[in-house]
Amino acid sequence: LLSLLNKFINISDFIPFSFYQRYYSKFGSKRDFSLESMLNAFIVKNILAIPSVDLLITFLSISSELRKFCGFLKVPHKSQFSRFKSEYLDDLNELFHNLVDKTEDISKEVNSFLSSILITDTTGIEAYVTENNPKFYQSQLKKSKTFYNSFAKDNPNPGFDIEKYAQGQMPKFASSNPDAKLTYLNGHFGYFLKCIISTNALGLVRDINFFNSDNSLSKDLRPQDIKDSFDAKSLIPALETHFQLHPDFSYKYFLGDAGFDADDNYAYLHEKEIMPIISLNARNFKDLPQPGFNEIGIPLCPNDSSLPMVYDGVCREKGRADRVKYLCPKSKKTTVNGKTQYVLSCENPCTSSKCGRTKNLTIHHNYRFNTSMPRDSLKWQKLYKLRTICERSICQIKNFIQIKISKVRNTISLKSDILLACISQLIAFILIFKTGKSKNPLAIKSLIA
Repeated sequence: LLSLLNKFINISDFIPFSFYQRYYSKFGSKRDFSLESMLNAFIVKNILAIPSVDLLITFLSISSELRKFCGFLKVPHKSQFSRFKSEYLDDLNELFHNLVDKTEDISKEVNSFLSSILITDTTGIEAYVTENNPKFYQSQLKKSKTFYNSFAKDNPNPGFDIEKYAQGQMPKFASSNPDAKLTYLNGHFGYFLKCIISTNALGLVRDINFFNSDNSLSKDLRPQDIKDSFDAKSLIPALETHFQLHPDFSYKYFLGDAGFDADDNYAYLHEKEIMPIISLNARNFKDLPQPGFNEIGIPLCPNDSSLPMVYDGVCREKGRADRVKYLCPKSKKTTVNGKTQYVLSCENPCTSSKCGRTKNLTIHHNYRFNTSMPRDSLKWQKLYKLRTICERSICQIKNFIQIKISKVRNTISLKSDILLACISQLIAFILIFKTGKSKNPLAIKSLIA
């Protein structure tokens, strides 16, 4: 591996000049450890999946070949690596996007079709905090059971959910790191640094964005519904950032799971002339009879198609498309004590809502259903299967930094670890391409074998 890296990769070719300026501005050019040597050390650590900086230092101490490749005359102290990650996050992000530009032409040369597909998925980087210990949730669950047993005799409540009560009592963020927020991911609650990652169909990371998540359980929503809501709202900001940083990039298809099934996302992709390949989400369907439409597009009463629904203005909410609201034709608005109330005169209502059935239409509605490519077509199904490439790429990045046994608490250092993992993946891809093994661009282990 070291001989291949030494022969085909010169890390200085990819480092932005601004990174050099910031790195050497504090102590001058006579540093004990050059910028290239620090980056080389992290790249080797990630490709070999060395789980900790301590073990990397041990390898550097016993291997003169590794020290020579990195460019170390002496082994750096552990604090040197920690300071590097905490001080140069923005520069690492700039280096990553520089590598994204460098690898775009290579990926098109390897496979122009797969490089024209953008795949996006949300994930979470599990933080090393006390609240992520399984015993912490079990203690909350035990308290909930005690609470229920104490008050159930005097205040019987058959609808009391012990698990949901326990989840509601969990702190919204970790005590040692407020950026590690309570999030529902991978089928369970935990404290994660949440991010959204985009790759092409070759598995190369094209963009990564970190977002704050507010998974409040105050609303009566299932955890999966909350996650899907976050996924739907996070796509447009992530893609906007990507296209601002890489304005020359263009894609033919967008692949995403059902979490991205939202009208706003379809409208945005339509404007970008990208064909969405997104499966429908069951959360967007209700067990209610659906209203039809008359010849001028007005929704009709589900029980009586001769009654058009009544226009009730436009709903405007931050982060959502404007929607035209229609009310049940047998519902009337009244004002009681300064508050708006609804009076429903329907003898056979199709919903339990006090205001009757409502229908919200986005200004450009039915993007979800009127797709350019039918969801039951063979081509759509084949394209959608490629979506798992993004999940494998995310798994590879987490494997680089050994997230399961990582003990990094600091948010900035954790973000730097993720960016360094993405940088290592792109460097490995360039190396695989130059060694003539580009048919398997993610087969990084073949470099070690």
